[in-house]
Amino acid sequence: MCQQQIPSVLYNPGVDADFFVFFLTRKENSYNIALSQYCFQASGSKRPIVAYTNINMNMLPEAKGDALLHEKNIYLMLHETLHNLGFTSYAYPYFIDQNGLALKGHVKSVKFGGQTRTVLDVAPLTSKLRKFFGCSSIPGALLENNGGSATASSHFERRFFLYDLMTSGLIDGHRISEFSLALLEGSGWYQPDYSYAEPYWFGQGQGCEFLTGNCASSTFQFEEFCKGSERGCGAFGRAGGKCQSDSLSDGCRFYYPFEENDCDNPDGYDNARLPDLQVFGRGAGSKCFSGTLNSRQSNSGRTTFCFKYTCINNGEKVQVQVGENKIVCDKEGQQTIDGFYGSIDCPDPTTFCSTVAKQYCPRGCMGRGTCENNKCVCNKGFTGIDCGLRI
Repeated sequence: MCQQQIPSVLYNPGVDADFFVFFLTRKENSYNIALSQYCFQASGSKRPIVAYTNINMNMLPEAKGDALLHEKNIYLMLHETLHNLGFTSYAYPYFIDQNGLALKGHVKSVKFGGQTRTVLDVAPLTSKLRKFFGCSSIPGALLENNGGSATASSHFERRFFLYDLMTSGLIDGHRISEFSLALLEGSGWYQPDYSYAEPYWFGQGQGCEFLTGNCASSTFQFEEFCKGSERGCGAFGRAGGKCQSDSLSDGCRFYYPFEENDCDNPDGYDNARLPDLQVFGRGAGSKCFSGTLNSRQSNSGRTTFCFKYTCINNGEKVQVQVGENKIVCDKEGQQTIDGFYGSIDCPDPTTFCSTVAKQYCPRGCMGRGTCENNKCVCNKGFTGIDCGLRI
């Protein structure tokens, strides 16, 4: 069982469970964080019922109370769990319809956006994607086309689903989107509770060109992507970063959020241009704003800041707290501040307040609390914005 990966001492026959996972650990000098694979299926439905996850402990340090590292570790384990449940190219051929019969023709190789891509076309995933992007011609979920056999086709394409839990690679600000849950429903094995899907908007409403266009072209203009190497805020507003691409983004450049510039990082002051004006720390209520604000006459170039904010007038305006100053953004554009050189970039208030500023209970409060008014009220013995840490 499990390709003889499991030591016999771990076998525990007769467990009363619907699904069983062996967790193994190793230490190796590689960038491989974890490997997950199901290894036993139900005889009728072919649903995975036994799986294993092998973790490289050199790449997964213990959080020891570090909320940001704890979050990364939790998202990694959720990611691996979804692989075990069936989000993998090895499981797609066994997906079933509502009558329990094997699906056919749902894994396709199609020409889309000038490239031949592997797509997964299952209900309700495809219809959700068409509605989300505003593109009726999407043939299904576009799967990763790079990264080798362990990555390609077993993840969503990173270029289009950058912050989704089921893209390959870690990034600050991952979200459990409705799409990952919809793929599980499309397997025919599960009925997800979509109330646990987290707010997600990367590419929302951008139309077919967002998916088919050449991001290296001068005519390709979408706020999710950037050009050059300037600094800006990540699409989910939590951290600043540099405009860059990576090995899985098909050459598309985006503001890759850095932990040292994460507004949830209490040590963010160490890397801030104007630290006395900024607010850092989980639950402190700040978000990322870009700009050229500086205390010298010379232009210090564009960077990012973590400022507290309030959406006012039903989200028609954003009030930004810059040290002792309060500025009001009523439209997208640059705002100057008395006593400082440069400016900060005001976001579009309506968009900002409905996306970046939207409150929600992360990860359903981890089963360790209840969600009240979009905030987690933790059970006794737990704390944190997601109740993820023990007191």
